[in-house]
Amino acid sequence: MTSNQSHKAIVFGSISIDKIVNKYGAFSNVLGGSAAYALLANKKNTCELVGVVGDDFEKKHFNLLSEHSITTNSLTQLDGNTFCWGGEYKDDFSSRKTLYVDPGVSESYIPDLSKHSKNCPFLLLGNTAPHLQTELLNQMQSKPFVLLDTFKLYINIANKELKALIERVDLFCINFNEARALSGMADADIKEMSKAILDLGPKSLIIKDGENGSYFFDKQNNFSVQAFPVDKVIDTTGAGDAYIGGVLMGKMNGKNILDSMKVGAVTASFCIEGIGIDGLLKINDAEFLKRLKWMNDHTS
Repeated sequence: MTSNQSHKAIVFGSISIDKIVNKYGAFSNVLGGSAAYALLANKKNTCELVGVVGDDFEKKHFNLLSEHSITTNSLTQLDGNTFCWGGEYKDDFSSRKTLYVDPGVSESYIPDLSKHSKNCPFLLLGNTAPHLQTELLNQMQSKPFVLLDTFKLYINIANKELKALIERVDLFCINFNEARALSGMADADIKEMSKAILDLGPKSLIIKDGENGSYFFDKQNNFSVQAFPVDKVIDTTGAGDAYIGGVLMGKMNGKNILDSMKVGAVTASFCIEGIGIDGLLKINDAEFLKRLKWMNDHTS
């Protein structure tokens, strides 16, 4: 799919086929990956998806991503299997164990931006290998506002590459456990951890903490935003990716970081109400605005 629309943002990260096991059952062939969640967290045709899939990637999944992305010129399809992951959650969603991981074609993939994509004002580097995130950032001809997410695995196995990348980003967004691992401060409070991470060079930092909300830090400011309360959590897979996708949407619409975090919290609340991406596909404007009003009423 192509479009004449201007490129506001690039969304890059993993695209996967997941198996999710939780108290509600076992769900196979679920479209997942950090880039898929972040893209679908945004309105259609406002972001360009960049990533890789295999020749086993189902047409229904490809069509869904195509409908949401400005173009699929930078969505690469290679011979081989799409990255796949399986996870099983505890009944209270407090933790999960990985059942299997197969990187498939993502192991040999190098991102290649289309020529129209290199001057957009926003770049979201979703959770994937730091060397791939760096490769994509190096291809940008503009100086975009860069949002970065990562995963504890890469903090452990690609620490040097990740820290070199962190120096170059405007907003680094990680969860509480990742912040502990990256700061090396298992017993410190969140402000001490944030200072250690800001010393690595990002302009600003968000630490996500699930149902406890999210926390913003830069050299001058710090504040927190509540999580939107959900009556029934169905699946927490991709919630952090949906959150940063929502933050991106807020920033693209000219909101400040506090209001963008509220958008992220509302977006994540929809995500956890369905299996995989299903909750994001059920977002409607009226309910979104209703939840956003709650966030505004409950944030001082």
